[in-house]
Amino acid sequence: MEMQTIVGRYDNQVKILKLDPFMLYVRVQAVDMDAKPLNCIVVKHALTLYYQLKPNARLALYGHYNRRHQFIVTKFMVGQPSEILAS
Repeated sequence: MEMQTIVGRYDNQVKILKLDPFMLYVRVQAVDMDAKPLNCIVVKHALTLYYQLKPNARLALYGHYNRRHQFIVTKFMVGQPSEILAS
């Protein structure tokens, strides 16, 4: 289980998978535009992430991949969307 860091942009797709414990599915487009969108699962502090997400928000994620090639997020940071920074 190798930990990795991913920097990307929120792809405006989120689903609530479970309510107890609160589990989110988040789709993230990596900074490298050639990369495929990543399927991320968030359990730790998922409600906080759900509250902070805005369309096209920048994300920094830290975690690992599971057997299904889903990125399991253990730590995250949410930045401002680029439209807000430009205005």
